[in-house]
Amino acid sequence: MFDTHAVARALTEADLTPAQADAITDAVRLAAEHELKSDIADVKSDVVAFGSSLKSDVAGLKSEVAGFGSSLKSDVAGLKSDVAGFEARMSARISAQETRLIKWMVGVGVGVAGLVVAALRLLGEKGG
Repeated sequence: MFDTHAVARALTEADLTPAQADAITDAVRLAAEHELKSDIADVKSDVVAFGSSLKSDVAGLKSEVAGFGSSLKSDVAGLKSDVAGFEARMSARISAQETRLIKWMVGVGVGVAGLVVAALRLLGEKGG
């Protein structure tokens, strides 16, 4: 804060008339007030510009986040599709293995039945 009384007293002690001291003090006070008003206006302008810039940055970030969300959804959909394809391939392979296993079991069963019949015939010929 600018102490006008102290300045005026210092000027009168320096051999200026009270009118001269008051005039100089008023001129310095007005200049300081003008400078202060100018500085305040500059700060206000800077704050407004910063606010606009900040709003723009936030809007850009929102846009980037939305784009990231869309990209993520697309990636998840792709992964779901890949998993579904993998499940279908595995299901087909399992079915093919089941079919081979059934054929093998039937073949072994027929072979065992053939051996049993042959053994019974062989035993029947020896016994009879």
